Amino acid sequence: MKILKSCNIIILATLIALISLPVNAGQLYRFPDENGISTISKILPPSAAQNGYDILDEKSLRLLKRVAPALTPDQIIEQERQLAEQKEAQHLAEIAEKEQQERKRQQAIHDQNLLASYQSEQDLIDARDSDLSYRQTQIANKTEFLSKYKEKLRQLQQQAAEQELSGNAVTTNLSKSLSTTQQEIDNTQAAIERLQTESQELTKQYEVDILRLRQLLSAKKN
Repeated sequence: MKILKSCNIIILATLIALISLPVNAGQLYRFPDENGISTISKILPPSAAQNGYDILDEKSLRLLKRVAPALTPDQIIEQERQLAEQKEAQHLAEIAEKEQQERKRQQAIHDQNLLASYQSEQDLIDARDSDLSYRQTQIANKTEFLSKYKEKLRQLQQQAAEQELSGNAVTTNLSKSLSTTQQEIDNTQAAIERLQTESQELTKQYEVDILRLRQLLSAKKN
């Protein structure tokens, strides 16, 4: 008897639990009709699906989900363009970040080399003066050679002019000498210009290095 009573209690509790379970409410669709008037329906027309709609709870009319209108071809193109621009901007930002990190790495290496090479600011100044003095000497030497080559070319040109005035053709050897001397002049001028450019660049670099070494030595003391 007690077993039967217990079974009845279990069955009754199960029935009560089933009755108390929430019933899934249906869904309604809210969308503008052909005249632009907001309409609620259980059926979603294809045109409304393209133009966007809301999904409502059938019982409470609570908004469950809002579906945006389908994009037009122009909107799709614009969206793709914006996405492409965003990707490009992100790519450029990543490149800039990598370049900045590389500059920091190179600067750290350069700082280490400065501290390892020069014990004081004066050491670096002495190295600068020696380096620039060497190039100035090279420029002076090549300038002297250039003057000699130009004088040689002037003499060769005079010989060629005398041969032509005498009614003779310029000899092959003289023509070769003219060409060779002109080439030597061009090469020497190019070397002088290269040395002058190097001197200017070195001067600027030494100015930066002197300032940087001063900062590094000061930080090292502190």
